[in-house]
Amino acid sequence: MAKDRRLTPEQIDRLLANPNKIELRIDSQPVQERKMVSFTSEDKEFDTLNAAEQVKQFCSFIKDVVSHYEENQRRQEEAEAMEMDLEHCIELAPKLTEKEKKVLYWKLTDVLQTRRACKSENEILMPLYNFLHDKVLLNKLVQLQGMITNMKDIISNRQYACRTNILDDFRLGE
Repeated sequence: MAKDRRLTPEQIDRLLANPNKIELRIDSQPVQERKMVSFTSEDKEFDTLNAAEQVKQFCSFIKDVVSHYEENQRRQEEAEAMEMDLEHCIELAPKLTEKEKKVLYWKLTDVLQTRRACKSENEILMPLYNFLHDKVLLNKLVQLQGMITNMKDIISNRQYACRTNILDDFRLGE
């Protein structure tokens, strides 16, 4: 004996009181002699991880690591050039007063501390930079983010063409 595939009134009530807030809409215009049933979800509760946003944040993190590393490299090289200028000034200046020596000492200290800070941060960032600097990886992540966004749009606007006439006399929201 074949199983009865029709929805019971209890099953219909459960569908209408869906905790995921999925809206059931039946279009009155038949499509190829069939009714179309659309399932939409305003809250999009099906994406609890918010995958597209997580990928976007990860891409932003990658860009931050790369830009910080490269900026630190630039600042370190600039500090090394300043250090050399200060050392040559100390070495080649004919006679420096105590006040001039203190000024040069403090400038040299500031330059060396800046250089050390950049160098130390880059020592931490170097493994990440070497791993994440790959442009192909970043492009793939951007493509992945687009694919996830497209899939969310598809899921939130799914439609189903009824195969039977079970919903012909059923009207919702008309």
